[in-house]
Amino acid sequence: MPANMSELAGIETLSGLVIFANTAAEGVLFGGLMIAIFFVMLMILKKWEIEKALLASSFSCFILSMFLTYAKVLNLVFPLVFLIVMAFTLFYLFVTKR
Repeated sequence: MPANMSELAGIETLSGLVIFANTAAEGVLFGGLMIAIFFVMLMILKKWEIEKALLASSFSCFILSMFLTYAKVLNLVFPLVFLIVMAFTLFYLFVTKR
């Protein structure tokens, strides 16, 4: 963690500042953001069935986390976890709605 602001002197853009903040937080910044987005979407979409809300929020977070992984600000574990949640939800919907 930086002790002073001199490490920020070379940063000129907003994206550089965000990447620096994620690096200084050891990758927790975007990981926490993805988890927060997942749960907020799940609560917003709760007006439909919970299975469909879980499927929609995990799919959306999977796509978003793939972009962030491609930008190298998020670990590969997050898209894989969202993909696993989405796969299990699809399997559950397939078995129960048959």
